[in-house]
Amino acid sequence: MSINIAIDGPVASGKGAVTKGLSKKLGIPALDTGAAYRAVTLFLLENNIDLQDEKLILMNLNKINLRLYMAENHDVRVFTQGQDVTGRIRDNRVSLAVPTVAAYAGVRDYVNHQIAVVASQGNYILEGRDIGTVVLPNADYKFYLTASLEVRAQRRKADLDAKGEHLSLLEVMQQVKQRDEQDINRKIAPLRQAPDAIYVDSSNLTLEQTIDTLAKYIKL
Repeated sequence: MSINIAIDGPVASGKGAVTKGLSKKLGIPALDTGAAYRAVTLFLLENNIDLQDEKLILMNLNKINLRLYMAENHDVRVFTQGQDVTGRIRDNRVSLAVPTVAAYAGVRDYVNHQIAVVASQGNYILEGRDIGTVVLPNADYKFYLTASLEVRAQRRKADLDAKGEHLSLLEVMQQVKQRDEQDINRKIAPLRQAPDAIYVDSSNLTLEQTIDTLAKYIKL
């Protein structure tokens, strides 16, 4: 019997790091669903496809050939057109553009199909914004992970600094707030806590404490 664990939450809530840590602690592979949307967005940007032209975007989806592979160390590698783009999907330009792309119903259907195919093949921890509400509504365990706006902006800024993209904390806070508004107010699969999801605020928790908080609810 396979086990699926869904972790949803807003941008920079720590979903990625917590998911990786929980994966290591439980020995269950982690699947970063947001990476799939980022890969689609990167493809559109690099091919100069107008992100406001939904029809044109949908016409190009079949050219992307999106594939998600689980490496031996349980890291997800993301490919488009046969090329590994994992190292480029976290660029800030992708982060700023992905809410627009992810809001299109056709894009979500395309990505969710790829995710569902992988998830059906075994035990996985999946993180994103609509895993427990749309992608895997019957997941065995669901969590909604969040933190205060300031804490999330600090985390996001640290990530950008590490990649050489230096923005002020105020600029990053504005970006995070804008992303929240886009995710919460989009018409298709908006960000929300599933009714049966466990709410976890990590504002005052270390990464290890957050991982342990989720782990105590999971029975293998």
